[in-house]
Amino acid sequence: MKRSAQMSVCVQVELTVSARQTHLHEMVSAARSMTDDQRSIRVSTISDDPKSMLAEFTMPKARQMDVVDKIMHEFALFMEDYSTQSVWFPVKEKT
Repeated sequence: MKRSAQMSVCVQVELTVSARQTHLHEMVSAARSMTDDQRSIRVSTISDDPKSMLAEFTMPKARQMDVVDKIMHEFALFMEDYSTQSVWFPVKEKT
């Protein structure tokens, strides 16, 4: 079976409180709702900012302007103690 083209997504969520284990689970759930490859999901806290978390995952390739609002909506919907977020689409260097 041919796998569809994928793009990488990063979502940084700023919380109103310090990140807890429950927030990690919420980040994973939000990423699961967007990805086409569950194995691509990576969620972490940002060491120098206890209120900031990062989710990295892949999703089917699309125009960024067509999916960014949906991504932001999904993370806002899943996250308690949500304050704000940033979404970007890193491009891997070709080797």
